[in-house]
Amino acid sequence: MMMCMCPGMSIIVAMKAERGLIFKYCHGKRTDRVPRILGENYNSDLIERLYEAGGNVMLDLIIYLSSHHLKDLFGTSWFSVEDFCHKMGYNRTNLQRKLTEEQLTAMFGSRTPPKYVVAGTAGKSVTHPIETVFEAAIYKLGLENLYYPVAGEDGRTSYNFVQILKRFDIVSDFETKKSTKRLYSAVISPEIKDFMFSLYNLLELQDYRNLPSRYRYFYLELSKMIYLIKYKVKNNETPFYVLTVDQLAKRLGIEIAEPKYRKKKIASILTKMNGYLKYTNFNFSFIKGEHDRWAYTVLFSFPQDTLRYFDEGQYAVVTKRFYKSLLKLYVELVYPEIELESRGKEVKEQENDKELYGEFLQWANFSENIEKKKQLYINDFVAVFGRFPEGWTPERQQEVPDPEKFISSKSGADRKSPTV
Repeated sequence: MMMCMCPGMSIIVAMKAERGLIFKYCHGKRTDRVPRILGENYNSDLIERLYEAGGNVMLDLIIYLSSHHLKDLFGTSWFSVEDFCHKMGYNRTNLQRKLTEEQLTAMFGSRTPPKYVVAGTAGKSVTHPIETVFEAAIYKLGLENLYYPVAGEDGRTSYNFVQILKRFDIVSDFETKKSTKRLYSAVISPEIKDFMFSLYNLLELQDYRNLPSRYRYFYLELSKMIYLIKYKVKNNETPFYVLTVDQLAKRLGIEIAEPKYRKKKIASILTKMNGYLKYTNFNFSFIKGEHDRWAYTVLFSFPQDTLRYFDEGQYAVVTKRFYKSLLKLYVELVYPEIELESRGKEVKEQENDKELYGEFLQWANFSENIEKKKQLYINDFVAVFGRFPEGWTPERQQEVPDPEKFISSKSGADRKSPTV
């Protein structure tokens, strides 16, 4: 992970959140995409390690940063600790608390605690220790990988490792002892950004925030269930999802030896969780699994209202169309010698070649051709919805609106590169 040495840092000029005209799709829903890989069982050990190191903060940071998957294509998005707290439901004072030496050692091991170095106004380097709960959590994410297995044509399984963060930046006046506002840029890796277009589940932010922190990771399991059950419904399969009592006990952190009491505790927790949820309500019952003598398998299902709620509708059409448009633009710019009628074939080759597609992802997530990318997104939005964002008056339609006016921003507080 890179930590940028930003020269000439000075006091941040007062900035206003770009609330503006935000297109609220899906009738005001607060659904966010989360990378499907995050909720898979093979990454549960990593999530447990992150939880031990910093509670739920690191998991919620991944979810928060993943919601920038579109905005980062149009330039670096900056955010403050207040922005994160506003969206994810945290107390700022708790996140800005300094960690003890013992806590830093537990998080980073015996290595020297991380520091952020910038060039001061007098030409001397200024060192800022990474020691608050919030900054240490971001830095820690840069040291960790998610992974996923892939079955090869020869029958062997290979494992792909995906770095969570690609870059971490801070903007502040580190030379004054006065309290100055800090802005952060924490960029997730291109692979995870790609998952946000192709391999993702949906999370209902209000429900997620309502849950006690110890239940939040299991919410990702519910998100996965909804995705799989919707897939089953589409394919005329039985719309249920099953887990054994032992599997649920592990996911919920239940350490009770006696099976009947373990089952009773699971029923209590699931009932309690359902009470916190407004949009992600689920049904569960205990059944006998195959070869089971007792009912120690849990069958999950979801009401039709819940399944309908987790439907992105036209928004999914826009994002899919936009990503395809991005790839076409990439081929046009990188291979100008290819004639128009042959570009479709090249696009397919790019999609099917892992190395070539990786190069496309690097380009897509790099700050170049931003204006062309913006225009593509606007064109695709208007083509799907047949109109500009709400509030974009006819008198203003000759202007080129910022894509952020189209992208649902629940907090309304995301910023572009700060003026310093």
